[in-house]
Amino acid sequence: MSGPWFGGLQVRGLDKGQTPVADLFCVACRHHERTSGRTKVTDYLRANPLNEHRAKCKPQDHLNRRPPPSAT
Repeated sequence: MSGPWFGGLQVRGLDKGQTPVADLFCVACRHHERTSGRTKVTDYLRANPLNEHRAKCKPQDHLNRRPPPSAT
């Protein structure tokens, strides 16, 4: 069973013998990126993916839109 997704950057598998995996999830626009492999994860983290994504993040309109006023 999978748990809830929290926004941000999560890195797991850094123990010896495991393949590292980095997940970036933006709760504003629901963007998800996954990188795996020790060298790829290292390079990915050096590139500062959170700041890169924040610069181009465009939340979906329906998440920020208010309901229309009632016509009564």
